[in-house]
Amino acid sequence: MRNYRLNYATFYLLLGLTLLSCGINKKEASRTTDIPIDTPFVNPALPGDNPDPSIIRVGQVYYASSTTNEWAPYFTIYKSTNLKDWKLVNHVFPNGFKDMKNQWGENNFWASELAYDAKQNRIYAYYTAHNREVKGNPGLQCGVAWIDADQIESGKFNDNGPVIIEEDCGAIDAFELQDGGKIYAFWKNDGNGCGKESWIWMQEINESRTKLLGKKKKTYTNSQPWETALVEGSCFFKMGAYIYSLYSVGGCCDFKCNYKTGIARTKSLASGVWEKYDKNPIMVGNDRWKCPGHGTVVQSSDNRLFMLYHAFNKNYDVFVGREGIIEELKQGADGWPVLHNATVANRPKADLDFFDDFQKDKKLNLVWQWPSKLERPAMIFKNGLRLNASVDNHDLGTFLGQYIKSVDFDIIAEVETGTALTGISLGGAIAKSKWPGELGGIGITASKNGYAVFSNLDGKYTVLKQSNESLSGSRKLRMKISKGGKLIDLFYKNAASDWLKFHSLEFNAAKYVPWGMGYRAGIVVKGQPSEKGVFKSFELKNN
Repeated sequence: MRNYRLNYATFYLLLGLTLLSCGINKKEASRTTDIPIDTPFVNPALPGDNPDPSIIRVGQVYYASSTTNEWAPYFTIYKSTNLKDWKLVNHVFPNGFKDMKNQWGENNFWASELAYDAKQNRIYAYYTAHNREVKGNPGLQCGVAWIDADQIESGKFNDNGPVIIEEDCGAIDAFELQDGGKIYAFWKNDGNGCGKESWIWMQEINESRTKLLGKKKKTYTNSQPWETALVEGSCFFKMGAYIYSLYSVGGCCDFKCNYKTGIARTKSLASGVWEKYDKNPIMVGNDRWKCPGHGTVVQSSDNRLFMLYHAFNKNYDVFVGREGIIEELKQGADGWPVLHNATVANRPKADLDFFDDFQKDKKLNLVWQWPSKLERPAMIFKNGLRLNASVDNHDLGTFLGQYIKSVDFDIIAEVETGTALTGISLGGAIAKSKWPGELGGIGITASKNGYAVFSNLDGKYTVLKQSNESLSGSRKLRMKISKGGKLIDLFYKNAASDWLKFHSLEFNAAKYVPWGMGYRAGIVVKGQPSEKGVFKSFELKNN
């Protein structure tokens, strides 16, 4: 994912190097190889809209997290034992803002960064959110939540609330490094958001991660010719005599992005002297991936380094969002760690399919999301999912969605017909709303009065086509997205019929995705709060 100017012979890590993953301080690891040398990685590691990914290792288990932007639950928690197969096991805030201290976060749920404290056997999650009590850019603040390591897969994080606050331009992209018996927090002052310089800052933080100690200190800013008006997304790790930092520059997130990644190093945090690599940038887009950056490095138990970062798949672009990509770092001839630049999108499409009959454990599958500013929709599980209707989301109705993971796929659901408009939808952001956008969608519903195709992506709920007929019982609905996301066909199916095409339309995905927040495929119920939509099944099938 970059334009290399290095000699790419294979280099092995020097024996005796002591390597620490970003933000993790562990006892010397076992020499048993936990990731076989010849293991082909499967990418994307985290398919769908998983920007700003973070990764740690606890024993032989890896955990990852990612930005959730304007969707709840906030901040994913994934688990893997081999860096290939990942399972969503929890969220930092499963109930959205209700889980946050004093419900302080309003939106901009970015850059969840995991850190493991082996002495405490505790996992901390640094994250960015906009404080609802503070207007403008200064409202961007970094909070910290924590959980005992043995509870991370099913327990509840405890929120310390905002800990890193920049009163002028706001603080984002927090990161932790343990060094010399002390704990340091790093972050970016969001200077480019308020017409000032952006720096990566550092400051000691106490063991409970509730308070910064001493005075903050500058590390580095954009100073090389290739760098644009900002530095952000910094990650820190140790290798040999140096502390290294990977960082990103440029526009991160939409179809005009130009993100790139550089690397710097220092022999001492106290010195304040950082050397930037003279061959920067070490990672830029290529013919497969666009705008790579903002990742984290983790060390395996056999002292190998792996980086998890985000990028747009060029075949999908902003329609899907920034996906989590993993590859190995190795030490180059000049001593600097480099990436192998051989990442391909090789995950089988069958891995990306999803089916839900809403019967398992009688609770909502962790993949489902709802708009971040709203409370979790009311629902019960009885002969399927019974979801309360509403006129939320600019008259779209109650919406539950999940990541799309390709640009050619089918959304299929079986619904019960009733008074509420019950159906399926492709959810995105309304372009005419103030950034970061509010939820809109396009889709098809069924009710006792017939079928309807709708859209509110241009700010107003509009029925594009409808049938005036009496319906009863269960019906199947289908949206087929094809031609790289540029065509949508909508179908319905009666009990004794094949799929009947109801409507078709061309679609411009990039128009409705501010800051690269990928679309969601989901279910929708429009009506009065006393009404419910009943879903028998939901399927997302990638073609």
